[in-house]
This record gives sequence, structure tokens and C-alpha cells, in this order.
Amino acid sequence: MGRNLPNHLDIAALMDNWSVSIQLDKKGAAATIHKELKKQISEFDVEKLITYYLFESRYYLIQKDAVNSAISLDNAKAHQDYFHETHRYFLYLAEGILFYDEGNYQKALHYFEKAENYIEQLDDPISIGEFHLRKAMTYYFLDITNLSVLHTARAAKVFKSSKRLEFLLARTQMLQGLNYIDQLNYESAEKSLLKALTIFKKKENQNFISSTNLNLGVLYVKRGLPAMAIPYLNAALQGKQKRIELKILYLLTDCYWKTNQPSKAIEAYKEGFQASIEENNMTKKWEFAMLHKKYEDRLNFEIVWQEGIKYFQSVEDMYNVRLFSKELAQYYADNNQHDLAMKYYLLTLT
Repeated sequence: MGRNLPNHLDIAALMDNWSVSIQLDKKGAAATIHKELKKQISEFDVEKLITYYLFESRYYLIQKDAVNSAISLDNAKAHQDYFHETHRYFLYLAEGILFYDEGNYQKALHYFEKAENYIEQLDDPISIGEFHLRKAMTYYFLDITNLSVLHTARAAKVFKSSKRLEFLLARTQMLQGLNYIDQLNYESAEKSLLKALTIFKKKENQNFISSTNLNLGVLYVKRGLPAMAIPYLNAALQGKQKRIELKILYLLTDCYWKTNQPSKAIEAYKEGFQASIEENNMTKKWEFAMLHKKYEDRLNFEIVWQEGIKYFQSVEDMYNVRLFSKELAQYYADNNQHDLAMKYYLLTLT
């Protein structure tokens, strides 16, 4: 028994280090520990096996592998009779993150709220801070800004306590910036996003560098400063992050047209429109088409915008229904077509 104790401690230490590496998005370190733990899996008791599979699900998510993440969760659930309350917390958290990554924010919130029932079992401040950050991110995408602000503040309080948590603090600052944008507090948004960008650059985390550059671009677009947005959007594009590429190209195309750079606008438009076709992303395909008609092909502006809004209605994309209906309603109002203006103004209320 004495001979097994050091190995038992080594495994526990590896598990702890693995969890922290995953939370801090240290993909290389997490991959190395995963490989080492896999070699020792036959030595795990059932409690450690459950923890291993729950952490493995999180590990696969930072590697953008949702399929294996779900498999790991199923492997953990196979031992559900042996779950203790901390296991249940990490199970519900992982399920919430899976739904969040799929863009199903309502279901993500449901599982995060189930996890919250067990949060008192945690004695690790990083995990508590991460929970509040996850919940704040979900509220942000559900347009529940006040609750996003509340949980963001709780996360920031934890992450400010230690220098080693500055990566998670930067993620929190980025979200604070987005909430400030929603509250039209652009000066505070800029400060938060620039603080986050400085830390992400220091950590050399290209994924979050690109995301923060994109968010700074969004900020300047919303402030009506397309010329200031362009350098940040170009920097975001150079990060080659596939998941945000179409959004960057769309905003960049719009900014180039707004700053009277039509040749660059057409180049960005063609790249984005083609990519949306290749990825079978119908929402972005319509967005690019409508943008093109707004600036270049005014003859077909009305019909394409009407059809685009119908498409967004058909897929229940109410954000885009409201966004494009507002502009089309204003166009009809400016042209004294009051019946059509009223029709599209009403759609902005849906």
C-alpha cells in the first residue's frame, strides 16, 4: 500500500494541473497531461475515473472536438451510481458548455443552473470564478445584460486575486467590454477591451487576440467610426480564426464601403460571399448579398432585402429580422412609401 501512495498523489496532482491547464486554455500543456493520464487509466479507482472523463470532456472542448467531448461525458455517466456532488457539478457544467458551444444558450443556461445547485461543494476559487464567467457569457448571448454584468463582476472579483489568473481576468474584461457596448458606455468598453487585448498578447493566445480585435472593431462600428474599426478588423482577420472569419469579413466589407474604398470592399465581399457558400452558411450568405445590394446594386436592393428578411423570419433569426427591417423601414419612409415603411417598422417590434 505504501508503494502505491506516491503514484496516487501523482495522479491527483496531474488531475489538478490538467483542470487548471484546461481552464487557462493552455492547449499544449493540457494535451501533454492528457497523454500521461491515459497511460495510467487502468490504475484509477471509480471516483478518479469519473473525474478523468469529466475533465476529458472539457479538454476535448478546448481542442474544438465536440464529438469526443460528448463521448467522454457518456463514459462518465456510465458510472453515475458512484457520482458524488462535485461530480454532478462538473457533469452539468460540461453539458452546459457543450450546448453553449453549439449556440444553444437557453439549454446551456438550464445546465449551468443545475450545476449551481452544487457550487457550494467547490473549494477551488478558479472553478467558482469560471462558473460565474460561463454564466455571464450565456446571459450576454441571451440579451440579459443586467445578469451578465452581475456574474461578470463576481468572476472579476475572483480573478483579480492572483496574477496567475490574469488570462481568465482578460476573458472577463473582454465580456465586460461587450456589456458596456450594449449599455452604450463606449468609453468604458474601449478601456476594458484594450486591457484584455494587452493580456492576450502577453499570453500569445491568438484565438482570444483575434476575438478581442474583432470586438474592438464592433465597438468602433457601433460608434460610427468605420475608419478606426478597419485596423482592428484586419488584425482579427490575420489571426486566421475560422469560427469568426465570416463576421470579420462582413464588418470589413461594410467599413470599406462606408470609408469610400469600393475596390477593397468588393474584394472583401467576394471572399466572404464565396466562403459563406462553401460553408453552407445561409445566414451569412444573405447578409453579404444584402450588403452588396445596399452599396453596389441598388436596382435590386428592395427585392433582395425583402427576400432576405423573409429568410430570417423562416429560420426565426429575430435579431436579423429586426436589424434589417429597421433600415428597410427607414428607406421606405424616406421615399414616402408609408405603407411599406409601417410594415417593416412593425417587424422591428417582433
